[in-house]
Amino acid sequence: LDTLEKWVTEIFSEIPNNGLPRPSFGHLTQPFDTPEFHKLYRVVPIRKVHSLTITWALPPQEQYYRVKPLHYISWLVGHEGKGSVLSLLRKKFWALALYGGNGETGFEQNSTYSIFSISVTLTDEGYKHFYEVAHVVFQYVKMLQKRGPDKRQVVWEEIQKIEANEFHYQEQTDPVDYVESLCENMQLFQKEDFLTGDQLLFEYKPEV
Repeated sequence: LDTLEKWVTEIFSEIPNNGLPRPSFGHLTQPFDTPEFHKLYRVVPIRKVHSLTITWALPPQEQYYRVKPLHYISWLVGHEGKGSVLSLLRKKFWALALYGGNGETGFEQNSTYSIFSISVTLTDEGYKHFYEVAHVVFQYVKMLQKRGPDKRQVVWEEIQKIEANEFHYQEQTDPVDYVESLCENMQLFQKEDFLTGDQLLFEYKPEV
């Protein structure tokens, strides 16, 4: 550690500190409130695959990193067991897979907005019924909204335990990638959360 500290001091001490705060673009609200956003777009893929992606633009969520509300919602949406969206779509032979979530970095989450997407891999039959598939997804989201999170702390605690296990037993990463990740975390989290803020769930707050 002493040697590393010496190297860091030698290499980085020459970089001037201009004393300016980190740029924020929080004043640029509603970036997707345009006629182009509230539409259905059909894209012809190169590969032979049918995929339906529904995207919502939400207020910035990065300040809730200790709660991770989008991670919690994506867990419920992406559930594959009985009563899930995917199980219903599979019974109808409309879908093969479903993923929902937010990457929590860069384009998907920043000081202006947060993106939440649900992507469904459709069968040929599902492609013919993609309006009905979208309707099922919206019905499920509406049900989650109506029931609220108050009865689901058990689910949140389950996610918290799984993420904690994955954190404690993760494979060693490349040192350069690890340092880069920590440097990014230093821009986003409180100092006590630099090592864990992007992975662990700390607080259960139903209102968030």
